[in-house]
Amino acid sequence: MNILKRLREQAKNYDCSVCGANHSGSEIRLLGRLEAAWVVRVKCLRCETVFKLFVYADRERASLAPMSEPPARAKKPPVSLDDVIDAHEFLEGFDGDVRALFGKGKAVGSPET
Repeated sequence: MNILKRLREQAKNYDCSVCGANHSGSEIRLLGRLEAAWVVRVKCLRCETVFKLFVYADRERASLAPMSEPPARAKKPPVSLDDVIDAHEFLEGFDGDVRALFGKGKAVGSPET
C-alpha cells in the first residue's frame, strides 16, 4: 500500500488538537524519508495549524512508493529598475480609478464584462 494513501486513511481517526476538526480533510505531505521512517507535514483544513510527524513504516508490511519531487515552477524574471520607473511614469500621468487601471474600465465580474 502507498504510504501517503495509508496516512490519509489513518487521518480520519484523529482530530486537530487546536480546533477539534477531523484530519480527514487535512493536507498531508511527505517531506522526507530515512530508511523505513517518513517525515510528514500535516496542515489542518480548518485552522491551518501545521505540525510534523515522524512515521515509522515496517518495510516488510508496507509497499512504500518513492517520493516524487513537486513540479518545478517556471521562474519569472525579477522586476528591474526600468520596470519600476516605467510603472511610476505611467501612474504619474494616469487619471482614473482602480477599475480603470486593472479592469479596463469595467469591474471584474460585472455584467458588462
